[in-house]
Amino acid sequence: MAEGFRLQLREKWAMVPPTGEVVLLAIDQQSLTAQGQWPFSRSVHGELMGYLGHAPEMSPKVMSWDFVFTEEAYKPELDRMFAEPLKKAGYPILMGAFTDPAAVGVFSQGRAAPRLGLTRPLSVPAETRDRLADAHGMQIPIVPLLDVTRFVLLDADADEDGVIRKIPLIVRVGDHVFPGLVMGTIMAYWGAGPEDVEVRLGEAVIVRTARGEHRIPVDDKGCYHLNYRYELREPSNPAGIEAPSYQWIYEELTKWSAFGDKMPTLPVSGKILVVGQTATGLTDIGPSPLRPQSGKVLVHLNALENILRGDYLTRLPPWPGLIVMLGAGLMVAWVLDRRRSLYFVAVGALAVVAAGVSWGILIGGNIMVPLAVPLVAFGLQQAAVLSLKVREEQAQRDRIRRMFGSYVSPELVRRMVDARAEPQLGGHESEITAFFSDIQGFSAFSEVLSPADLVVLLNEYLGAMTDILQREGGALDKYIGDAIVAMFGGLVPLPNHAARACEAVAKMQGRQAELRAHWQSQGTRWPSQVHAMRTRIGLNSGQVVVGNMGSHHRFNYTMMGDVVNLAARCESGAKAFGVYSLATENTVRAAREAGCACVFRPLDRIVVKGRAEPVEIFEVVGLEADVTAETRACLARFAEGRAHYLGQAWTEAVAAFTEAAKLETLQPGRDAGVEGNPSLVMIERCEAMRREPPGAGWDGVYRMKTK
Repeated sequence: MAEGFRLQLREKWAMVPPTGEVVLLAIDQQSLTAQGQWPFSRSVHGELMGYLGHAPEMSPKVMSWDFVFTEEAYKPELDRMFAEPLKKAGYPILMGAFTDPAAVGVFSQGRAAPRLGLTRPLSVPAETRDRLADAHGMQIPIVPLLDVTRFVLLDADADEDGVIRKIPLIVRVGDHVFPGLVMGTIMAYWGAGPEDVEVRLGEAVIVRTARGEHRIPVDDKGCYHLNYRYELREPSNPAGIEAPSYQWIYEELTKWSAFGDKMPTLPVSGKILVVGQTATGLTDIGPSPLRPQSGKVLVHLNALENILRGDYLTRLPPWPGLIVMLGAGLMVAWVLDRRRSLYFVAVGALAVVAAGVSWGILIGGNIMVPLAVPLVAFGLQQAAVLSLKVREEQAQRDRIRRMFGSYVSPELVRRMVDARAEPQLGGHESEITAFFSDIQGFSAFSEVLSPADLVVLLNEYLGAMTDILQREGGALDKYIGDAIVAMFGGLVPLPNHAARACEAVAKMQGRQAELRAHWQSQGTRWPSQVHAMRTRIGLNSGQVVVGNMGSHHRFNYTMMGDVVNLAARCESGAKAFGVYSLATENTVRAAREAGCACVFRPLDRIVVKGRAEPVEIFEVVGLEADVTAETRACLARFAEGRAHYLGQAWTEAVAAFTEAAKLETLQPGRDAGVEGNPSLVMIERCEAMRREPPGAGWDGVYRMKTK
């Protein structure tokens, strides 16, 4: 909460009425209208002073002029008309003077002043005086006024925003220290002389009178910091400082003097009367802590009210508030580290509470707690905290990216992060292609390999297979020993999941052939079982439930459903057909619609154990570019044999399958690890059907007896 705003709230809700001992004689718009352009003729001022000095009932206790008379009037008699009633006044009168950086020494009427008149400098020790900034020169009132009044300095520098918040009580000019308007006025009001004043820079100016000792706090430059409370009294501001119009007072006294009526009752008797400008357009107008535009004379009036009441404002240094705000900010950031919404509410509430507490301290203790530096520092601190949180979240995203990168392809992770699509907790339906793979006869490997070699072999194999899986957009579900369970789609939508899965399978089989050649090239490093390693893979596509499955303490992002079960059966059932890559009709159809670059061989319509509905299965032969002409001829003969098979023409079917068997890519006895191929399987099946024909109502479906 800005200082000015807090002072404005105090004025509205917690105002302390002024003492009434300070009155402003206002050069207002009414005065300008009646007297003409400012400055008024000095004869007018002389008349007013003559009236005020006529009787004690109309005289102030002390009168200060908040402007300067440093130039002679165009007629010398006008200055005499002003000075004569001042000489007769029975109360102290103070005239304004000002420091002049362009001058060195004391000047009056543009010339070196012949004397200081009634004004006496303060008695300030040299060591204290030398700590004050030297103004070097000043302009004082004209000579006719020097012998009948004292002068005081009107210096009051504004802050960068044009608001005056402090005024010098004392001003050094050369070897002398003079009082400012407020200091000189209060000394005259208390009847104190220069010898009664002690200056303790950074503590107080002490004025000793018959009634006791008065301490006015000052900073180390001799400046008093205002406790700015009051503007002018008006109907909307009844607790302001009384400011009768100069013209009204002048007219009342003129009528009394001319007609001899009853002496008027004026609000100046026995008071401190300050003459100053309030009319808009005059030079002595500017912003105040309470108003956008206000008479600058109110700076002096507020200071006088403060001193009379002992109503001093204590300004704390910024560091206590800074420590409190930064400490509270760190506490909030630590306590609410994981509660984003509450964190922002708490940060806002903390700033509001700080503003409220500072206002309460101002009202209750006249203590101004600086908020600008603490709040700016608090804002910077919270910006830094938020930056750290953003960096932490970015690091978390990177960790998630790396974590998911262990399961899915980096490209898929990038798409997921960019799309801000996160898997739904618990599970959701999604169309995917389920993937299962298993090494043929892997149990034999553990019998011939040491545990260390088994780990090395599996890492090389699983690493190669998983790399292809992820490059094609697959998401790793889990490893089960040598088996790989994965899905294409599920984490993020993958429209061509079936095609990507089939192409991944073809590439995996090709990569395993390269691994076999690599292991064989290492000679006796690996036993013959490793040289003959082959993997069976099953694929199936459809709607499944994917999501985090398990307990609250441990879960796995996986897939569930009949589609998944059938994919697993395809992997295990591939052995029965002498193939190593088996896909269902759902997968093949979807892959072809997506423009898959694979060649498929229809194998059979089967009913797997545990299911009632038949499903057509296909071998993923390989990528179009890798399938040779011989293999294509094999597929053609196989298709002829299958057509005869479905027509129960067993002899013709056996003949076609026999021709196809000669062209099969994998041949038992020739290729290590190969125990059969689809053509040999179908020859054997045809022979069995010929011995026991299925009958006229046969639907061509083969019912598997094992998983």
